[in-house]
Amino acid sequence: MTRSSKKIPYGRHCLDEDDIQAVVEVLENGPITQGQKVEEFGQALANYTGAKYGVALSSGTAALHLSIVAMEIGPGDEVITTPMTFCATANSVLYQGAEVRFVDIDEDTLNINPELIGEKITDQTKAILPVDFRGHPANLPEIKCIADRHNLKVIEDGSHSIGSKYSLKERDYFCGDGIHADLCTFSFHPVKHITTGEGGAVMTNDETLYRKIDIFKKHGIDRREEMFNEEQRIGSWIYEMEGMGFNYRITEFQAALGLSQLKKLDRFKARRREIVNYYNDCFSDIDELILPYEDRNTESNFHLYILQVKKNPKFDRYGLFIFLQSLNYAPMVHYIPVHLLKYYRERFGFKIGDFPIAERFYEQAVSIPLYPSLTDSEVEKVVNDIKGYISSS
Repeated sequence: MTRSSKKIPYGRHCLDEDDIQAVVEVLENGPITQGQKVEEFGQALANYTGAKYGVALSSGTAALHLSIVAMEIGPGDEVITTPMTFCATANSVLYQGAEVRFVDIDEDTLNINPELIGEKITDQTKAILPVDFRGHPANLPEIKCIADRHNLKVIEDGSHSIGSKYSLKERDYFCGDGIHADLCTFSFHPVKHITTGEGGAVMTNDETLYRKIDIFKKHGIDRREEMFNEEQRIGSWIYEMEGMGFNYRITEFQAALGLSQLKKLDRFKARRREIVNYYNDCFSDIDELILPYEDRNTESNFHLYILQVKKNPKFDRYGLFIFLQSLNYAPMVHYIPVHLLKYYRERFGFKIGDFPIAERFYEQAVSIPLYPSLTDSEVEKVVNDIKGYISSS
């Protein structure tokens, strides 16, 4: 067990010369904002997922926020989601003055447990916001059935799950295809499958929702010619403000990078799967570890590889985490349950014990390196170092 000469993070972007040239071409030839690349990127995402519409945005958080805005969710409304997510999922609801209702997770999938959703639905509930945590699709067909019974909308937080699939009655569905969710959000942060530096997108099959998001990403401004009669079309500068929007635009060079990255997504997924299979084979005989679960009806893109350290007399998650750091790895814990963050504790009164399954998972979890450019020798070193630590504990 020797210290690596370079830091090996839990995840990172993978860029090549094609990506760099795609960005350089836009920077050299322009425009660098509000051109056609952004529209092309949104359409390419729609083509990949099978959705009718895609809107590229400045971040995954922007995508979540505009999804809440487009659904006209606001003060007095409630949205059901999971505490096992990044805070942006729940924050997007609070931005609009609505309330968050958390539901504990399923012990295997680590996603929101559909069996517990019903008890949290009230007359104020407007939407269910499942998260495809670590890339494993939430049980969207079941959640959609629950939503339909109660006349609710479904917003899928697919920040981890671009390229993930699930099957139902011998048919495959992509996360983001709009079949079992009214809206789906993606994130293109550098640790995600594809990156635009910072960026995100919303996918939908609903033209009305698509138009709202497309308009509200640019201050609520609408320049479509059909909005104006002949007398109003006094010049090419004419525009109207449809409502209070935001500046959630993504740049042309970011969109160009996204288009280049999207072409490599299937290759990225395949390499991640190779690494996951190797990890699973190597760690399967270690009783103290719980390996990532994958439902037989899903095909996860494996955004994260999370080991859980069972309670045992030899070592714990903290010890493994510190050990990996000492060898120049950069492991991570995903995530501190949202309800245990200071803001949520102090404002809403959440406390330890409110969502025990999410809390137990958090206490055991550590994310280890998983990204396409990880070399075979680096993967082997990760395994040997972890096994060495456990055997010497």
